[in-house]
Amino acid sequence: MRANTKWLAVLSLLAVILLSGCGFITKLQSRNLLNKGVKAFTEQKYSEAAQYFEQSIQLDPTFTVARMYLATAYVSQFVPGSPDPKSTEMASKAIEAFQQVIDMDKANPNVSAMVSIASLYYQLNDTDKSKEWCRKILAADPKNAEALYRIAVIDYDKANRQSGLQGENVALLSAEEKAACQKDIQEGLTALEQAISIKADYFDAMEYQNLLLRERAKFESDATTKADLLKQADVIAQKSLSLRLKAQEEEAKKPKKIVTAK
Repeated sequence: MRANTKWLAVLSLLAVILLSGCGFITKLQSRNLLNKGVKAFTEQKYSEAAQYFEQSIQLDPTFTVARMYLATAYVSQFVPGSPDPKSTEMASKAIEAFQQVIDMDKANPNVSAMVSIASLYYQLNDTDKSKEWCRKILAADPKNAEALYRIAVIDYDKANRQSGLQGENVALLSAEEKAACQKDIQEGLTALEQAISIKADYFDAMEYQNLLLRERAKFESDATTKADLLKQADVIAQKSLSLRLKAQEEEAKKPKKIVTAK
């Protein structure tokens, strides 16, 4: 009986080792497929890359890196504004893949994946969902300047459509529509103030600050107040341009990588 017990213990140990080895080999195969996918991706073979990433995930469903790459491969096949149904399908697949990344660790949500979803919904013209995801980003990362900026861009787009290029539609709006539009403008300006307090040289945010101040001016009946708003907008626009040019100059000074033929 003791001999049989000993053999059972040995067999059990061997089984554990073999199973562990199988798991290790499977993970290696998964990572090998990831590397093949990355190579295809760098060669701009996005559909082929996606297939490798999908296979990598099948072998190791917990492989977050492969899921992020898969989502990015889908994004690369999405053309904003394209009437091709396949383009929209790729965007939907990308959103689903990014969502899966987020769901894998809800306690520590992947902010990069969340930002990508917000961006995709914006490009799909679903601004309500885009703004909803921006708020989710801020719940996870209150100092995320990009999410604040995106909220302001959505608010500006909506306000500008309602008011008209030169404010010609303002007189045609109902009291409720005017109030809603002014609320969006204020939300956007508040978001941009917060974004700039986080990132002092955020020239893109300043440019939209300029645009939203001009939107506010369209609703102003007092000539002096209107002029003050436009003056503020001009000052901010100039500051935004100066910071943008400075950033471009600094980028131009950086040493360029020399690509050698292989």
